[in-house]
Amino acid sequence: MKDESESAVTDSEPYQVAFENEYVRIVHVDLAADQAAPKYTPVAMAMVRVDLNSGRTQYVEQLAGATERADTTPLREIRVELKSAPTAASLELDAVRIDPARYTVDFENDRVRIVRLGFGPREKGLIVSHPPRVLVTLTDVAVKLKFSDGRTDERGAPAGVAAWLELEMLQTENARDQPLQVVLVEPKSARVF
Repeated sequence: MKDESESAVTDSEPYQVAFENEYVRIVHVDLAADQAAPKYTPVAMAMVRVDLNSGRTQYVEQLAGATERADTTPLREIRVELKSAPTAASLELDAVRIDPARYTVDFENDRVRIVRLGFGPREKGLIVSHPPRVLVTLTDVAVKLKFSDGRTDERGAPAGVAAWLELEMLQTENARDQPLQVVLVEPKSARVF
């Protein structure tokens, strides 16, 4: 599927489309203190909001809840607009079930599961499966990955970014001396975790 983020607004606007595919649109929102939220029309009414200042997550089904500002503090968030769900896949090694000390569910319904992932400094997790998902970094991230087929990789990203990731079975190791925290937004279909 083509990355349709070319339709993103200019860098000076508070809504930046970072990525879009048939399942999700990822939007970075950055509003200054007391800045009125300009008109924005999401591609889907259901969305997940990840507040980059507090780390809180929120599932929203109505446009009003996604556009109104309750206060006048700066707003930095990532919105994951849920367009459709990937094809269901069996997850024998579901991360939440296999490694609940590191993977906890913030919210779950028939449309989405929001999972919070945390690793201590230099901590290594178990081999787990992840469905197609959006990963949102709450801290700077540097990880060493070992995949079920023996391949290895190293990945990193600063705090406050989001990316779409496909189905993976892997072991994660935090390669930093600081704790790691991310949020996983997993669009759901008939898949059972």
